[in-house]
Formats: sequence, C-alpha cells, structure tokens
Amino acid sequence: MFHLEKKVVAENKIYREVFMNKSITRRKMLKVSALPFLASGFSRCKMSKSIKKEPLSDGLNIYWGDIHNHCGVGYARGSLERAFEIAESHLDFFAFTPHSQWHDMPMMEENKHMKWVEGFNATRKRWGDVQKMCADKYKKGKFVTFPAYEWHSSFYGDYHLIFPYDYPPLKILKDVKELQEFAREEGIIIIPHHPGYKTGRRGANFKYVDIEVSPILEIYSEHGNAERDNAQFPYIRHSMGGVWKQNTLQYALQSGIRFGVIASTDDHLGYPGAYGEGLAAVMAPELSREAIFDSLKNKRTYGVTGDRITLRYSLNGNVMGESIPFSKKRKIDVKTSGWDKIEKVEVVKNNRVIHKDFPIDRKITAFCWNQPVLLRIEFGWGPWAALELARVCDWDFKIEVSGGAINNIQPCFQSGPYEESKRNLIYERTKTSCKVKSYTSRREAFAEIPTNAIVLNIPGSPETKLSVSLNKPNEIQINKQLKELTEKNDVIFTGPFPDESLIIHPVVFSDHFNTEFSITDDEPSGGVDWYYIRVTQANGQLAWSSPVWVEKE
Repeated sequence: MFHLEKKVVAENKIYREVFMNKSITRRKMLKVSALPFLASGFSRCKMSKSIKKEPLSDGLNIYWGDIHNHCGVGYARGSLERAFEIAESHLDFFAFTPHSQWHDMPMMEENKHMKWVEGFNATRKRWGDVQKMCADKYKKGKFVTFPAYEWHSSFYGDYHLIFPYDYPPLKILKDVKELQEFAREEGIIIIPHHPGYKTGRRGANFKYVDIEVSPILEIYSEHGNAERDNAQFPYIRHSMGGVWKQNTLQYALQSGIRFGVIASTDDHLGYPGAYGEGLAAVMAPELSREAIFDSLKNKRTYGVTGDRITLRYSLNGNVMGESIPFSKKRKIDVKTSGWDKIEKVEVVKNNRVIHKDFPIDRKITAFCWNQPVLLRIEFGWGPWAALELARVCDWDFKIEVSGGAINNIQPCFQSGPYEESKRNLIYERTKTSCKVKSYTSRREAFAEIPTNAIVLNIPGSPETKLSVSLNKPNEIQINKQLKELTEKNDVIFTGPFPDESLIIHPVVFSDHFNTEFSITDDEPSGGVDWYYIRVTQANGQLAWSSPVWVEKE
C-alpha cells in the first residue's frame, strides 16, 4: 500500500505547531476560509538569494556545475580562456575535459578521422596550459575546478576522467582495464557518458563497468537522454544512431549496476553550462574540491536538462545515492522547486512509477500572492533560415521592479552561436533591478531554438510593476503590472518583419513550481529495490535524482 500524506511547509512556529501531527490536503486547506494565514503558508519554499546554492535542512547544499565540456583544446571550438571565464561566471564547479585519445578509432572516408587525430595532438600540446589554468582558477568557496580529460573507445564506450588534485599526468591507455587500474591507483573517478549508443559505436559497455571507479553515469547531455528508451530528448544529433535500450540507465539498474545519476553538457562550442544541454547538481556540505569530489564518488548527485530544479529526496532519512539495509516500510520524502510550472513529480521504483504528484493542477487563489512568483523573459527568434539573413543579434536591456523585489535570477543562456568575443551577462544587480547583455542567432542554435532567457523570482503583488528598458537591438520601453501577466503573456517585436522579438511569459505561482510530499511503500519486491525521482516541468525541462537502494531481506 502507498500512503500519501502531504505536509504543509511553514517557517514560523505557529504553522509548525498547528500541523505537526496532522495530515491535510492542499484543497481541503484552501477551503478553510477562516484560516487564510494557514493557506498562504502551504508549500512555502525558501528560495536562495544566489543562483549558486540552495540550503537544505540536512546540512547539504546544492551546487551546480558542468564536468564534461570541450573547446578548441581538442577538436571543438573556442579558447581555453573563454571556457573558464564563462564557467566561472555562472557555475559553482567545472571540469574541462579535452579530447585525448581513441585507441580503437576506425579509419573514415575522406580521412575524416584526422579531425580526431588533430584534436588529440592539440590536447597533448597544450596539456600544460590546461593544468595551469585549472590550478589557477580554483578558489575554495567560490569556484571549484577539476583537472580532467576524455578517453574514447568504440568497444568500451567513452569515459571522462576527473582528478581531485592539480597537475595530473595525461596517460595514454589502450584498454578499459588499464583505465580502471589507473583510476584506482590515482584515486580518480571515470564517468561513462552518452551511454545510450549501441555497444561498439561508442555507447556504454556495461559488461566492463567497474562501479568502484565509475559510481555515476552521465545520462543526459547535448547528445540526448539515456534514462530509458523512447524518452524525451532522443539521440538525434550524431552519427552513432539512436538510443539502444540495453545501454540505458533503467536497463543498467535492472541488471544490478548501482549507478548514480549526473548530467553535463558535452558541449563542443566552448560554453560550459550551456542551457538545455545538461547540468550536474551535487549535494555537499561546502564548495570545495574535496567535498564536491566526495559527493561525486558517493552518488549524492542528480542531473537536470537545463532549468536548475532543486530536488531533495530521501528514503527512511537516507539521501540519494545510498544503499540501506532491508526495511519493509520505506518512507519517501520529496521536496522540489522548479523554474517553471512543475507538471509532475514521479517516484520510480524498480523502473515503474508508483506515485505521481501534479503541482500544475493546483487551483490558484489570492493567497498565492503571499509567496514569490516566477517570471520568464525570453528573447531571440528573428529571420528563419529560408530567408538567408543569418545574423547575430545583440541584446542590451535593463529590468526594474517597483512594488516588489528580485530575489533570484536564473540564467538560461545557450551555447550557440559560437562567438569568441561575445558574452552573456547578468550584471549591476540590485534588490530591484539588473542589466542583461546577450546575443542570439538561428546559427548553431541548440535544438534549433534561437532564444535565450532569464527567469526572475519576484516577491510582489498584483500591483507590482515590471519595467524592461531595451537598448539593443532597438530602443523600446515595456511596462507591465504582474496582474496583467497572470493568465496572459506579451510578445514584443523589436522591428518590422522578420526582426527579433521578446516574450514576457505568464506569472508562475509558488504552488505550481514548489511541492513537497511523503509516501510510504510497504511492498518489498523480494529482491533489491531501487527508487529514484523524476521531475518534469511544463516547459519540458527535466530532473532525475540518483537512486536509493534497499537491500533484500
């Protein structure tokens, strides 16, 4: 049986005393007109004032990073300096992973394999520069770097090596057994990535996985989604084919391989943390190389596709990534906060969904203004390819809020187009304003989506005023009250057809982007059971937790 008990989240003592020993549904609570102060406290979720971490009640923070990214050191694009500058501007931790070797590389028509050969030579030539950059950029408590590089294999699948110390050797390894032995000797982790391709075509080869040195699996990147076959975000961009079911996360878990979950971009335009290409979330007590690496080793990790969805999940008090002794009664606690409406939160047991929560279906009332709201401003579009007007559009605008504040800002900046000298920036931030510089194009747009965006977390009221002062691409003044955006959006064109445009999306209320619930599962399967959480937002962005495993009796 599965027993659902939704809990009211409240910060002050009154809320806690009233609900400490009671179970109440959201709908029942909102009908209690005599207790409006209680209704306003439901699903209260304290939002971080920094994009860089979210405090958790268990003493762990969520830190955001990209531990699989490429630039011109290797066979991708962009300078090494640009890659580290971008990473430091919006991430907590970063591993630059230059391409280093491919021991069983096939010869390709028209000598196309030389692209890889030249990339490997570039990495070896500049390995000293990579090591120095990584060491120089590490700032404990501010920005954590990891030396790293990538190892290709047609037969064993691709791995990237993450080192917990500076100035490691770049070693040429001809076999996965050599790679694993090197990992054990050096105390590093090696992460299989884009696993979903068929074995033999650079997909994973789970027969040779050593979980001691490969505790986590990169299930999402710009390649696509390898959680399961026929999932959202299929493998379509590369030459290795679609997802092979036998190389998905769910197949590995079913086969007894205890992988934790991670995502990272694998971006080849030198843009760490590129929106939509995958981000790594790590739960750790502090922002240090030692703490982040320890969490990677112990699977206190989860992955997101783009939006920085905060996700806390425990089973009988044990956080994601742990294996625990048998217990018939399993209490599962889930708390998550998104950057758009959360369509559903699923509890997955042994690859089957056993519970769904639907925040998007909650009724919105006047009490919802008692909590901060989200507002997404998306910009780009412009001439489509058939017009042959390919161009890069520069954006420069200021956002001001009156009658409210800006608690937090999420950047949604994608990797394309590649422009060495341009940057996406959110700067001159105050409690009520910020400035944005960006650039968009249909050229090299990820997933053919030619837009960037920012999302504001705003405590305010229906009367709160939003002002957007556009300087580029044209001077335009936009003024809105939040009440105008509760059920409508606005589309603003920056010039005549087919010029670029901007959308101010509808307000998203707290009850739609925050949720917390508990369920109890008391139906053991008779074998080892594993549980993980999948979060799906209305805009399609996803999050996956690492599992918790319960041993058999």
